[in-house]
Order: sequence, then structure tokens, then C-alpha cells
Amino acid sequence: MRHAQLKAFHAVAVHGGFSRAAEALGLTQPAVSDHVRKLEETYGVQLFTRAPAGAALTGMGRKLFAIAERQFEAETEAMELLSRGRTLEEGQLTIGADAASHILPELARFRLKHPKLAVRLVTGNSAQLLKRLEDFSIDIAVTAERPPEPSFLSRRLRSDRLVAVVQRSSRLSRLTEVAFTELVRLPLILREEGSMTRKLLLAEAARRGITLSATIEIESREAAREAAAQGLGLAIMSEGELVPDGRLAVLHIPDWETEMEEWMICLRSRSALHVIRSFFGSE
Repeated sequence: MRHAQLKAFHAVAVHGGFSRAAEALGLTQPAVSDHVRKLEETYGVQLFTRAPAGAALTGMGRKLFAIAERQFEAETEAMELLSRGRTLEEGQLTIGADAASHILPELARFRLKHPKLAVRLVTGNSAQLLKRLEDFSIDIAVTAERPPEPSFLSRRLRSDRLVAVVQRSSRLSRLTEVAFTELVRLPLILREEGSMTRKLLLAEAARRGITLSATIEIESREAAREAAAQGLGLAIMSEGELVPDGRLAVLHIPDWETEMEEWMICLRSRSALHVIRSFFGSE
């Protein structure tokens, strides 16, 4: 059974005749008659009784009409849903960010344009978020790591110098800056594997031939910040990630010019999805 045949049958049943069905479908009357005839011949059934006054459903026709009604109602509902999705009046956008503060301004602008769209924001480090992007569990990632271009589209959001934060009651808090060579001799709080902050710190130490010794590893940026506030050591983060905290002092690192960038990223294969394309263009 072809969709066109069932659609022609349904139209004849609704409009009570082949001519009126043809007009509603934008087809010729012979084309509609041919669709219904082939449907009847294929299954060896009679769906209508034909008369000069019009077409009436047989018992088999009434049963098929009830089924066709449900199918075409579902089809209409699906089309309406997709239309709302196209205008972003319905649906969901899931964003993964290594620091929510980087994406909140973009998200605020997007919500002003599309207030009916559901938005979900999750966190993780760069490696975790890129994996979730590839698994389709998030639509857009905001990370400090820019992946290879062939598989991804990316837009740079910002670029910030790296700084150290330390407990304000520490003797180090009296300083305003600390050299990298001095920094690595101090107790350091390292982020977990997959963190871009950790990668940049270890890469710079390796470039200078320095081995880090007094370190503590803590997962998540928030936990590392809290550990610094509790006096466990110095935590490294970008200036863009700083939040007001009276327990912490900020030390600049003048001889470390590396900056940490933040990128908005999506899979190239999904970049044509309207919700993703619209968010990438939110300014």
C-alpha cells in the first residue's frame, strides 16, 4: 500500500466523492480514482460503493477510514511539531560548558529571542565535553580546547591570561604577582586529567624543563577554588573564570604569557540543525 493511495482513499471518504477529493488534493479526478482502484485491487476489497450522488464507504472502508484518520492526525501533529521546532517555539538545546560564566551572556541573548525553547546547561572539563558532543548528549560545547576543524565548527568567545589564586590569609597574598619559576616551587592545586588549565601548566613546565613536585589533584574548577580558599595551595585559572571571593587573593604571573581561550563548538555534521545554527549566530 502506497501513502498516495491511502491519502486518496481518505480524501474521498472525507469529502464524499472523487471530484471533491481531487480538488482538495490538487489532483485530477482520474488520478484519485486510479489510486483508490489500485488499493482495492491490490487487496481484493471494495472500499466504496459508487453512485451518481457520490461515494459511500463500505464496512471495510469504514474500518480502514478509522485507521487512516489516526494516521493522518498523527501526521498533522508531527508536521505542527516540526514547524514549531523550525521557529524555535518548541524543543530543547543542551549546552555543555567548562565554566558556565563564559556562555551565560550568549545564553541570555538567545533566551530573549527564543523564550519558549527549553535550555539545559551541564558542566565538565574540555575532554569530557568533547566526548559528550560526539555522543550527541549535548548540542554545543563551550571549552578551552579547540578540536580539529574537519569534524567540528568553532567560534572563539574570549581569551584570558592565566593567574594564580591563593588563600587571602597566606603570606603570599601580600604579593601582586609571582614568577612562573617561583610558582612551580609552591604547593600547587592541579585540576584533573582532561582539564585545559592542567595541560597548559604542565606544558609550560615541560618547556622550561621543570618537574612539578608539591601538588594536590582536585577534580572540578569549583573544588580547586575552594581548596585554595582553605589554604591547600595555589590554584591556576584564567582571569575570565574569577568570581568575587573575599577568601582569595589573585597573583598575576608576568613571565607566563600563555592565554586560555574559550571556544563555542558543535559537530559539523549537526551544524545545519536550526537550533544549533541559531545559537551560533546569537549576538
